[in-house]
Amino acid sequence: MANWAPRTVATSSWLFPVGSGLIGVYFFTLASTDVFSLLIAAMALVLGSLVGVATSDSGNRFTMGLAVAAAIPFVLPGETVVDLAGTVATYGVDLAGTLATYGVGLAGVWAVRFSFGEDHLELLPTMVRRLGGYVAYAGVYSGLRIGFLAELSGGWEDLLPFVAALIAWLAVEVLLRAMLILGPRELSRTYLARALLYDINVFVGLALTGALFGELFQRNLRWWALPIALLPYSFAHAAFKRFQETKVTYKQTIRALARIPEVSGLGVDGHADRTTALAASIGKELGLGPSQVDDVEYAGLMHDIGRVSLNEPQVIKRGYTDDDIARWSAEIIAESPYLDRVAEDVRHQYEPFRKPGEQDDPEISIVSRIIKVAAAYDWRVHRDGMSPLEALEALHAGAAYDYDQEVVASLRRLLEGRGVFTPVRA
Repeated sequence: MANWAPRTVATSSWLFPVGSGLIGVYFFTLASTDVFSLLIAAMALVLGSLVGVATSDSGNRFTMGLAVAAAIPFVLPGETVVDLAGTVATYGVDLAGTLATYGVGLAGVWAVRFSFGEDHLELLPTMVRRLGGYVAYAGVYSGLRIGFLAELSGGWEDLLPFVAALIAWLAVEVLLRAMLILGPRELSRTYLARALLYDINVFVGLALTGALFGELFQRNLRWWALPIALLPYSFAHAAFKRFQETKVTYKQTIRALARIPEVSGLGVDGHADRTTALAASIGKELGLGPSQVDDVEYAGLMHDIGRVSLNEPQVIKRGYTDDDIARWSAEIIAESPYLDRVAEDVRHQYEPFRKPGEQDDPEISIVSRIIKVAAAYDWRVHRDGMSPLEALEALHAGAAYDYDQEVVASLRRLLEGRGVFTPVRA
């Protein structure tokens, strides 16, 4: 999709809400569910899209809204019939009513989010992913309910269509999230897919909330089921919110500590922030998982905090090396047990990624290699006054042993995508 002509992408972004709405209206005429219930369901999708559960303090991870839970119960039951024996039974699934709900609901979501100022080009991938997930869920669920599981009910068999449909939904979300990337691709498809899977607990929690509402709704509680289902959701939402607020506060505290050497004149101002931002982008471009990217950010912020020791006269008198800085930084970081792994990454940040005769050094983690490249690039540009291209060529010159060539190549791709320099081509 990144290779599409800009005009084609722009046109497609406007066609989506129109096409989705028209398809939804068409299926309204085929649905066996009453129109009022369908409109209520579509409205629930729109309102649910406005209530989000932020699964990360980074905007690059998968963020989900209550619309995920709202879409679950609206795989609407089919026609209710009474046989000659007086038995009441519901046959299959009203797939037309379900698709009508999704089509009109997604058109409404697009309109509301666009009216709030979101770029229509940025909305397109999100809406296509959501439509793909909804249709996969409804298709698998209804197919199993109408198919070989139609005669099985009242026991554990009722869970099979729901579980299979959720797996299909998640698979489509992962696939489309990895494929639908507009503009310069700084985030690898691997990272995007792993970020979604990293937050699967939120997805499952929302899905179970929607399933609870649907089950209670069908058991004659009708709309009284809504406040009952929202109760566990509100607890989960509060827990996730508190967790993210704590994480943000923790990172801000680390950033404040990382500024101490720079404010004291012992380092280049802004070096830690720039190194962290660049290192995190390299990690995402290489396809690291979210937890590893977190480690990269922590290590980037605190990789030079050992420079606070340079205020001691004895240290200045004896002299120091980059390895001393790394060791002092690691000792300071290791005071927090939560950051033991990060301390080890910082300890090895100045060591060459491989020794002569070896493919690589297993003790040098990918986090250490990324920090080494990002920090060296920033030093060369902001301390030594090199141009970005000169700094990158200096890193390439050391790619045999000092700098991991895959990390340097990732840095080059990022800089080219950002237009930092125009590479000379034969």
